[in-house]
Amino acid sequence: MVCQFQLLHHALEFSNQNHRVISQNLANVNTPNYRARQLSFEQFLADVQKHNLTGAARQFDVQLAEGFIARGDGNNVDLDAEIANLKRNDLIHQTLIQLLGAKMETTRTAIKG
Repeated sequence: MVCQFQLLHHALEFSNQNHRVISQNLANVNTPNYRARQLSFEQFLADVQKHNLTGAARQFDVQLAEGFIARGDGNNVDLDAEIANLKRNDLIHQTLIQLLGAKMETTRTAIKG
């Protein structure tokens, strides 16, 4: 069985790296020929299914985002989509932090008796 602390830690690592990738896309919204990037959520799920949740901080594969149409300057960053991704990732991150806090409080209560 996967330890809930390990799972939450792994999910927070994914969320943190996802924030950096989205921020990089936003920072390059006006950079000619820049191609939007995204993390492989499938890789995160595969790690969870394989119980590969221990060890050093995981670096997830960054891939070129598909489905975005390039503008005349070759840049395909969709500002609205990236802001929505950033907000969604922030909500996920906040939820994970709350879950981790609740799990820690439950563990602390169990230890104290």
